[in-house]
Amino acid sequence: MTLTFTFRNILCIGLLAYCLLVAGKVHAQKDAQFSLFSLNQLYLNPAAAGAGGLTTFQLTHRTQYVGYQATNPNDAGGALSTQLFSVSMPLKNFGVGFYALNDKSGPRNDQDFKISAAYHFDLGAGKLQLGASAGLFRQSIDYGQLRYRDPDDPLILSGVISQINPDFAVGARYEHESYYVGVSLNHLLKPQYQLGTDTGTNPLPRTVYLNAGLNFGVGYLLDVQPIVLAKTDISTISVEGGATVTYNKRYWLGGTYRQQDAFFILMGGLYLLPDQSLKLSGAYDLVIGGNKSKAPSSFELQLSYAISALKTGKKTIIRTPRFRY
Repeated sequence: MTLTFTFRNILCIGLLAYCLLVAGKVHAQKDAQFSLFSLNQLYLNPAAAGAGGLTTFQLTHRTQYVGYQATNPNDAGGALSTQLFSVSMPLKNFGVGFYALNDKSGPRNDQDFKISAAYHFDLGAGKLQLGASAGLFRQSIDYGQLRYRDPDDPLILSGVISQINPDFAVGARYEHESYYVGVSLNHLLKPQYQLGTDTGTNPLPRTVYLNAGLNFGVGYLLDVQPIVLAKTDISTISVEGGATVTYNKRYWLGGTYRQQDAFFILMGGLYLLPDQSLKLSGAYDLVIGGNKSKAPSSFELQLSYAISALKTGKKTIIRTPRFRY
C-alpha cells in the first residue's frame, strides 16, 4: 500500500496539529456541543449549505452527562439534552440549508432556527463557498426549577419566561477532493436576553469556529480522515480533534479528544442501504475533566439520509456507437 502526500496535504495536517497544540483551557460555552461535528457542519458554518453536492437530511440527538442527578428537587430535567434537525441542498452554484435546534440545560432552554444560503464558485482545484444565515434564537428559563435562599422574597419570579431575538452568522469554506477547511462567525449581533430582569443580561457572545478535515486513501479499502474543530469567543478557546477510518465505503470508526472534558470520544457508524443513502452514526464520550458533579459519559446518535442533487435544465444527451447525431 502506498500513500502520497502533496503540499496541500502537509499544510492541512500542520493546521490540524497547530490547532491542537495552541488550545487553552476549555470554558463554559453558550452553543450546543456535538461530538459528531464533522458529519453536520451546517450548524457550525452557513457556508456548508449544499456542500458535497448532495441533498442531505439529518436528525441528531445528544444526551450529555448521562445519569446526572440534580441536587435541587425542583430540577426534573436531569442530564443535558440536545436535538438537531437539518436540511442541506445544492442548487447549481448555490447551496441552501435549514436547521432547528433544541438545547435543554436544567431550567434553561435554547431554541435556534436558521435558514442558510451559500454561493459556490471554482477556485483552483476546489470550490470556495461563501455563506450567511439568518433566523431566530429563543432563550427561556423556568424559574420554578430554581432553588432560592429566601423563597418568600416578593421579587422572586415564577413560571417560564422567554425572549426571542434575531440571530445571524457568516462563514467561508474551501472544499477540495482531498481536504476541506472552514471558518465562521456566529451570533454576529450579540443578542441580549434579560429573561424577566431589568438589570442583568445574558448575551450570546460572538463565536468563531474553525474546522478542517483531510481525506486520503490507504490502499483500496481504507479511507482516513483527520478532523479538528476549534471554537473561541476571543477570550477563551476550545479545541477537539482526532481521526476516522472508513472501510469499504460502508463502515466507519473513529476517535477524538476534547481538551479538559472528554478523555476519549469513540464514534462509528454504517451505511444501512447499498447505495449509501442512509447512514446511522453514534458517539460515546468518556468524561474525565471539569466539575466532579458531571456524570462520566455522554452519547450521541445521528440518522442521515442523502440523495443526489436536483437536476435543472435540459436533459443530458447520451451518445452511443449505434446512433450518431
